[in-house]
Amino acid sequence: MVTQNDSEAETERAQVNEIADQWTVDGEYPAEVSKSDVQELGQILYGQLEDRIKNLVADTTFTRLEAEVWALTKSVDEHRHFLTADGVALLLSTPGTGFGDPADSTKVPVESCRFTAEEVQEHFRATKRKINEARETIGAVTFPDRETALTSPEIVWLDRHTVQRLRSQRQSDDNTLNDVAARVLDETETRRSLEELVRGYLASRGQNNVAQLAVHRQSFKTGTLHITSHTGIREELPDIVTDTDAIILHGQRYDLHFTEDPSGPQDLDRITLYASDNIIGMDETPLEDGLATVEEYMQELRESEESLPSRTVD
Repeated sequence: MVTQNDSEAETERAQVNEIADQWTVDGEYPAEVSKSDVQELGQILYGQLEDRIKNLVADTTFTRLEAEVWALTKSVDEHRHFLTADGVALLLSTPGTGFGDPADSTKVPVESCRFTAEEVQEHFRATKRKINEARETIGAVTFPDRETALTSPEIVWLDRHTVQRLRSQRQSDDNTLNDVAARVLDETETRRSLEELVRGYLASRGQNNVAQLAVHRQSFKTGTLHITSHTGIREELPDIVTDTDAIILHGQRYDLHFTEDPSGPQDLDRITLYASDNIIGMDETPLEDGLATVEEYMQELRESEESLPSRTVD
């Protein structure tokens, strides 16, 4: 029976390395060592490394065997003893150590395949290649400064739980997590027609309190409609605005950017959706006429050769 004491020579890794020296040459354990001794040493080491192995499998592209080889090879004991390639091969080849077997297996261990030091080294080289590839991928992306990272809508860090929740929502047509996130957001966002939005806004604010309501002409060629209301009211935006995530116009989806401006009204290459009859130098524009002008302009864009960056939706 192999026993453990406090001497440097008798740590688990030192014992495994010593046993492996003869096992590799003769194919047998030393005379005073049994399979159960090796199993006991392996189970002690597995208890130390189990969490690390599981994390490697969950968080990297390592296979289970690669994770075991990496953890066994890179770990040290209190005396800075590493396992040799022969020692790792011994643990992988001996059934019942926890290594080379399913970690949660309740079956009686059977004889495992015999691993060689060369095979262990090849698995270790494979893990190093994967690590280097990951580093190259990360290094190829220029990381912005902290303020940009925190404010840019194109950058987000997801914790593992959130990633798992997104993966659980995956459907057959979703190829990436971005596809999943976009679909889930689409399913939960509030969409309104332009007419519904502006009628609701004028009803909430009161038409007499709005001098002009206009949409920026150039914004039809982007993915976001910019709408400006010239009103003297200084309050929070009405719920119909804040609750609207997107505008649907001729089957095209636009994000909504809505501002209220006490100055004006003014032209600035905009389409007037509504204008009251008390503006000096500007004709009254009933809402029906403004919406009709938008319809005509949108039709011109659709018939032109210029593609619209806004997203088509059902």
